[in-house]
Amino acid sequence: MSEAIRHCIKCGREVGPDETICEVCNRAGMATPSASQYHGTMVAAVVLGVILMAVAATLALRGEGPYQARVTGMRPASGGVEATVSVSNEGTRGGRAQCQLVAHDASGRSLGSRSVVSPEIGGGRAISFAEQIPGVGDASDVTVSCR
Repeated sequence: MSEAIRHCIKCGREVGPDETICEVCNRAGMATPSASQYHGTMVAAVVLGVILMAVAATLALRGEGPYQARVTGMRPASGGVEATVSVSNEGTRGGRAQCQLVAHDASGRSLGSRSVVSPEIGGGRAISFAEQIPGVGDASDVTVSCR
């Protein structure tokens, strides 16, 4: 059974079945790493990269939020209801809150909802903004939750 011809990983010259680098490219005669060493190094590099990305993401988001929100006003608007929302950032860094507004009828049944991203809120500060929930003309109450 004949083995496939192998080539030097640096220059492409033909090498023996147990070699990865030819004599020209390996002038010092140093031992070359095995395939398991190559694979182990790559696995370690990928794992380390994922860990470093997780740490970087944690540090980037540190101090942002939590957010407290409440509806401070509500009025009928064309084709829906407009709610005024007050959101405070209890963290030390600025950020934007992801808020979910839900319109309810008099019996508490959900009529519709709207997901919005707040304007930038500085650390330890609060803002108010108005948002419309379309298609809920009979709404008697609006609730909000932000994260």
